[in-house]
Amino acid sequence: VRTDRPVFDVRAVELMDFRTPQPADGLSFGYVLPLGSHEALVEYTEFSPRTLTADGYESAVRQYADEVLRLGEARIVATETGVIPMTDAPMPRQVGASVFRIGAAGGATRPASGYTFAGVQRQTRAVASALRQGRRPAPPVPHSARSRAMDAVLLRALDSGRVDGPALFCRLFARVPTGRLLRFLDGRTRLYEDLSIGLRTPAGPMLRSAVELPWLPRRPFD
Repeated sequence: VRTDRPVFDVRAVELMDFRTPQPADGLSFGYVLPLGSHEALVEYTEFSPRTLTADGYESAVRQYADEVLRLGEARIVATETGVIPMTDAPMPRQVGASVFRIGAAGGATRPASGYTFAGVQRQTRAVASALRQGRRPAPPVPHSARSRAMDAVLLRALDSGRVDGPALFCRLFARVPTGRLLRFLDGRTRLYEDLSIGLRTPAGPMLRSAVELPWLPRRPFD
């Protein structure tokens, strides 16, 4: 969007603004990436079991811009939409004799955060290295088994409603050093760091979600 007056702080990026109205199932938040004092990328994101309609997303982002950010007169320069699979289901990384998947389709998305770019980088580096060495260029699983297990617990806790998503993420950002939390969201923390972050989550709901996970039905993601 481009505004008539200078409303954006080019020194600050809003990464998870939970002042958006929260849905009955899941959670929502806004993003603001300033490109200048008059221009920014404004995004509305919702973690939910069902996608909204195109009109629903447009209404939500307009409400965020008007009622939360209070941008005033603003012109929409460009728009885009996308859906990220927030799932811990296994993703097939090979779907043909010489057809390999990378990115969201190949499991690069971190299920608990939606972070994908770093996972894609790890996959493409591995593919390029394999090609240089004349090996089969199968992309690796970009996130560790421990990271995927923690994601499964968090997704179950959110989906069951046992955990208040905005409160949990705000608590983590307030109590965990920023560098460590960003490494955690990218799956690059060590075990002791994961444990220290886990201690800052609601222990009861998270443990209950972890205990019941092995008994839940599983199916691959198409």
